[in-house]
Order: sequence, then structure tokens, then C-alpha cells
Amino acid sequence: MNDIDPQLLPDADAVARYHELGWYVSPPLFDDEELDRAIDASERYYAGLDEQQIDLPNGRSYRLAWYQGTGADKLRKNDYTTPIVPELDALLRKPALGLTGALLAGEDVRLWHDQLLYKPPSPPEAPQAVGWHTDFGYWRTCSSAQMLTAWVAFTDMDEKIGTISFVDGSNHWPENDHLNFFSSDLDGLEKQFQTGGAPVVKSPAVMKRGQVTFHHCKTIHGSAPNVTAEPRRSIALHLQPVSNQYTERQRPDGTLYAHPNDELTRGADGQPHYDDPVFCPVVGRLTDTERTP
Repeated sequence: MNDIDPQLLPDADAVARYHELGWYVSPPLFDDEELDRAIDASERYYAGLDEQQIDLPNGRSYRLAWYQGTGADKLRKNDYTTPIVPELDALLRKPALGLTGALLAGEDVRLWHDQLLYKPPSPPEAPQAVGWHTDFGYWRTCSSAQMLTAWVAFTDMDEKIGTISFVDGSNHWPENDHLNFFSSDLDGLEKQFQTGGAPVVKSPAVMKRGQVTFHHCKTIHGSAPNVTAEPRRSIALHLQPVSNQYTERQRPDGTLYAHPNDELTRGADGQPHYDDPVFCPVVGRLTDTERTP
């Protein structure tokens, strides 16, 4: 049996509501000490990013979206931090987080990849928001439609600091391929929603630090600018069911969809392996009684 306090986990009603709305908010899974360590480690990590290209385990490398040359007052999205920052890897390995992801997905889950996020305060004349988007739009090489994201709040979250917001039930809507993470035009992006006639209901996640939101890969989400005096800090831990595999799919122009994991997990056979133990470790296992029939 999983030795985890059941009160930290979603019950059957919460799982059903997750599948209905496309998102779920957990009780606090992390304490102040764990989060303070994560923040301190994040600052050390940022301070060392004097080049855009970084080395990853197994001799791989990756070109970052943010490094010091980008500017300290810019929105930061730094991928693949858990393989190189132990304090962030410790968040990923929290048993209650992995098991929650597995219960929501209905099977054991692996890491897909992570994104350390930092949203600085921004003035009204130059807002820095996270545009409405679906994660699935970026993950076209994946066979699973049940991938999900755990978003860990390092700080208290409300609308003023620019917390994550979800569009209720959008995981059931017609295809919404919004690839606009770095857009601040939230109103313009909303006009592009394909709702299938459903109303647009937006739910901002108001939560205490240490709580975690989980959202389905097809749920439309984004966040408004941070209008407080402090940065908004968090990490997105993207999770994949263990059944997920690389799938070759073509874009409308005939080129192939791609994801950085394709190169980072490419094996001697020349194929991506989304079960790579370095980049895609198993983080949540179900017991036999917890598995979806």
C-alpha cells in the first residue's frame, strides 16, 4: 500500500470533478522549509546562467528560453531543472504529488519535463502575462491524451500576483491548439477559443504556497500579469502516463511535430524513448486497488 495520508489525495469525487472541469487543486503538499529551499536553490541556479546553452545529464545540452542575458525583469521559463537542481528534484519526488498525478491519470505516471517559472512584477504599460494555451498543443509527438501538469506554488497565489487560471471544461472542447505561452494578449486569444457552444468560465486558482494545481493537457489555461511588488515563483511538473510513447505526426505543412524530449531521450536505435530513466523517471505508482478498471 502507498504510505501517504489519504487526506492529501483526491477522492473519487475529486477525480471525477477533475475529468469534468479539467483541473484540481490539492491540499498543501509542501511545507515552508521545502519551498524555502527550492527558492534558494532557484536563485543559485539563475545566478549561474551566464550562457544560454546548458549541459544536461548524459552529455546532452539544451538552449534555454531565459538566462541572465535575457534580463532580470523578464518572464522566466526554464526547462529541465529537476535533473540538475536537487532541491527541485525533491519536489518532483514527493510521494503525494506523484500519486495524485497517477490517480488523476488513471495509471502510473512519469515525468515528461519540468519548467521552473518566475513572473516578475510588471507595470500596466508593459504587462507580462502567460497567454491562454493548451499543453497538448506542444506535445503532438505523444500518444497519450491523458497527460497532465502539476503546478507547485512557491508563494501564496491570488489574482494580483498573476496566479494560474483555468477555463472550466475546456478539456472537452473541440481542438484548441493555442501555442501562445509568451503572449500577453489574453483578450485577443480568448476570441480564438473554439468552445463548441459552451460558455467560457474562467477559474483563477487562489491558493496558499505549497498547494498544487493539476490540469489536463487539453485544458486551456494562462495567467494575468503580476501587479504586486514581489515575483511569482512556481514550477510546472509535466507528467505522462507510463503508456505514453513517441508518435510520429505531421503538421499541416507536411513537416513533423517535434519536442525537445525527442533528442534528449534518443537511444542507440535512433528513436526517442519517453521512458528514459534520466529525463522521464517514474514518479507515481498506483496500487492494484487504485487502478482504473
